[in-house]
Amino acid sequence: MNLNKQSITTFLLITGAFWFSKGMMAQNNTSYYQNYLPYKSEHIIQDKVFYFFTAIQKGAEVNSLFAKDKFLNTVFKDFKSQTQHASNTCEKNIDCHLEALTWKQEQINAVSNRLQFLYGKNKSIQSFVKEHVRASGNYQNYYHLNDDSLLVNVWADAAKGLNSILNIYGRGERPLYPKIDSISYDKNTTFYKQLIDINTNSVAHDTEEMTLFFEPSLQFALNLLDINDRDEVASYEPMEEGENKRAVQYISTVNWSDYKYSVILIPGYGPEEDKVALSPVARFRLKLAVERFENKLAPFIVVSGGRVHPFRTIYNEAFEMKKELITKYGIPEESIIIEPHARHTTTNFRNTARLIYKYGIPSNKKALVTTTKYQSEYITNNNFKKRCIRDLGYVPINLGKRLNKNDVEFLPERSSLHIDVIQPLDP
Repeated sequence: MNLNKQSITTFLLITGAFWFSKGMMAQNNTSYYQNYLPYKSEHIIQDKVFYFFTAIQKGAEVNSLFAKDKFLNTVFKDFKSQTQHASNTCEKNIDCHLEALTWKQEQINAVSNRLQFLYGKNKSIQSFVKEHVRASGNYQNYYHLNDDSLLVNVWADAAKGLNSILNIYGRGERPLYPKIDSISYDKNTTFYKQLIDINTNSVAHDTEEMTLFFEPSLQFALNLLDINDRDEVASYEPMEEGENKRAVQYISTVNWSDYKYSVILIPGYGPEEDKVALSPVARFRLKLAVERFENKLAPFIVVSGGRVHPFRTIYNEAFEMKKELITKYGIPEESIIIEPHARHTTTNFRNTARLIYKYGIPSNKKALVTTTKYQSEYITNNNFKKRCIRDLGYVPINLGKRLNKNDVEFLPERSSLHIDVIQPLDP
């Protein structure tokens, strides 16, 4: 790129001096705004994994400012040039293609400093961070930071998220859960090498319509997910207009004082065979939860689990459990909330906590997870908290009592709202 080490060093010194002389602006470190209306692009996966980019694209003022900024425009032109060069020269060399679209750490740092510099000079960017980045709640674990630091951290995470997709679904590197989240093809086949080449050609063509510094790499990453048929994060979205519509409408009518718990969570359990839609373990969990529901412990059952086991299964755990609740047990649809994206016990809880906040279910009212004894033992073991911290960076719930072999109380934590851009199948 044209941003050589000397120019980057000079730029960092200039912006560093600016912030030293100006000092840090005091910020109102408020939490998310529950009634925030998010921007929407034409790409659900982008909106859920890279909301920061969607907000920039759809925010007219900040979009224009970043597109016209001389430094950021140079970054964009360099990526555009690299992509077009790769399109013309790399052919079936996968590393050559990916190198052109990968963010180097010095580039991430340089953009971070430029964003911080622009934030200090422009009220439109300050408003954007406060009213969209912070208010969205998607970056909740940075709520304690000043707005300029929030902006920098969110950008750096997004860049690393793009690189992660390129590494896993382009280079074939090992994901956190390799048995279920790995690349869908053998990267060494001629067919896959051709797909990567076609992807670069497509992005090179589209750069003529792009203006923002992150767009070439973003489009390449989204195309990689599409190539690998990895659209799990978009399943059943928007849920409140589809599978969860009746439940969301019912929420406002509930007299919460009539119930001990807000929801009964049933974590999914994927079958081992390709042609089996619902595991027998999941069926046992459904039976237990129905007993609690019929005893009026909570007005809602949350069924949680995505398309997970076996690898690239066509069956969604939450959707299949909902069908069973309706057809076998006669549970009314308005009492069932599906959470169809979780890929592990950690995200069964995290995603359920998110829906509690999103749908306006009382977050200070205890919830109940009802499951088979081996999972309840795991949940209440200290290793589960360690797993949450390892995989998510935080614990998304506050665990309460284990009442018996099958039931554990919990409360949602606001940290659950934080997007995990390193996990594009369920961020």
